[in-house]
Amino acid sequence: MSAPPGWHPQPDGRERWWDGQQWTEHFRDPVAAPVPAYGDAGYAQPGGQAPMPQKTGMSSGAKGCLIAVVVLVVVAILVAIAGVFFFARSVNEAVDDVRTSMPTGFPTEIPEGTGTTVVVVIGDGFDVGGARVEDGWSLEENGGIGRSVEGMQATFADGQAVPLFFTMQFTGADGGTVDTVCSATGEGGGTSDVSCIPLFGDVDENGDVEVTSAF
Repeated sequence: MSAPPGWHPQPDGRERWWDGQQWTEHFRDPVAAPVPAYGDAGYAQPGGQAPMPQKTGMSSGAKGCLIAVVVLVVVAILVAIAGVFFFARSVNEAVDDVRTSMPTGFPTEIPEGTGTTVVVVIGDGFDVGGARVEDGWSLEENGGIGRSVEGMQATFADGQAVPLFFTMQFTGADGGTVDTVCSATGEGGGTSDVSCIPLFGDVDENGDVEVTSAF
């Protein structure tokens, strides 16, 4: 045997020392070679293929999905803002239309000095038309879309024969005004809930409220 000196495998699975000329009586169990971890320098896949590069960061598909989600969220927010804007605009237009399209015989402009316009604060009772609105009403959030008048009740005067209809002009937080239209139907001497169109805009909670009777 012309092999160089060293440990060489034997049929029984052990390794035996060859000194270059003859076998010695030295044996040992084979030493297992360390297995390189995936991604280590020099690591090769079975078959001698080059190591697969490790992926880092977010994949292009995931980035595309993230961008699509962000775009959808932005579009949804813009649509919601536009919807509130146009809805509020429609309410204001409805207030103006009601004021100018009352049937013949019902006053749309209250003569000055008749006492049908009163100034109150939120929650106060007041006389309007042929009825008395009781104390204790309030402004509440309307499901994220404006604010609504809650808990308003009107007691009709004896002989009241027409529905109650009035406008309320709230002082805005920015110094402007926020309007709504309210109505109720009942019999003389009876009490009825008052319904109002939602308010759109920030209201000064301590500001004046101008109540004007339409009839």
